[in-house]
Amino acid sequence: MNKAFTLAEVLITLGVIGIIAAMTLPAITQKVDKQVTVAKLKKSYSTLQQVVRMSEKDHGEVTEWDFPVGTDYAANESEFFKEYFEPYFKVVGRAGSYSPERVSYMVYNIDGDNAINVLYWHILPDGTAIAMFYNNSAGGYIWILIDISAKKGPNRLGKDVFMTELYRNKRLEMVWSYLAKNREQMLNDSLYPCKKGTHKQYAGGLCGTLIELDCWEIKDDYPW
Repeated sequence: MNKAFTLAEVLITLGVIGIIAAMTLPAITQKVDKQVTVAKLKKSYSTLQQVVRMSEKDHGEVTEWDFPVGTDYAANESEFFKEYFEPYFKVVGRAGSYSPERVSYMVYNIDGDNAINVLYWHILPDGTAIAMFYNNSAGGYIWILIDISAKKGPNRLGKDVFMTELYRNKRLEMVWSYLAKNREQMLNDSLYPCKKGTHKQYAGGLCGTLIELDCWEIKDDYPW
């Protein structure tokens, strides 16, 4: 008795396998993307913390650093980075509307709109990039953006761009981690919600803080 499969049976089996693969592959790919994102963010954040500690050995504690003043963002942020950060990084390129190369480098909120024009990006050998903003309110602090994919995109807060802060008295931490103490606050913050659909300028700003709070994991309710 011939027990070989017929061509029809083989085609049906392949069709079923194809359907199952089509249904499961996106979920598998997304899971891998999330793991890669977390690994890159955690590494970049740890590197920045190490750089701050090394810089403190040469320049004294952060409380003694010459933070930028006024509104001359282009000059002051660049000089601040050169003095306190660049000696401890290997910078392989720069981008931004005020960089020597004058290459446009926009960042968007988690919804993909409300573009933020970043003046300076410092590109590192591992393919990540960092940028700085100064805010002279609340005693002065530096926003340090981490872009884990440099200019590859999508350049969105909460997707591949994450916000950290350097405070005079707190060193480096995820943005607003001292205020947003629980997941509900981070998901629904009035200014930096880790949530899609608000279209606020900095929507997605607290996503890095949420990932850290969740023990460096992207949970199912994360607005991926």
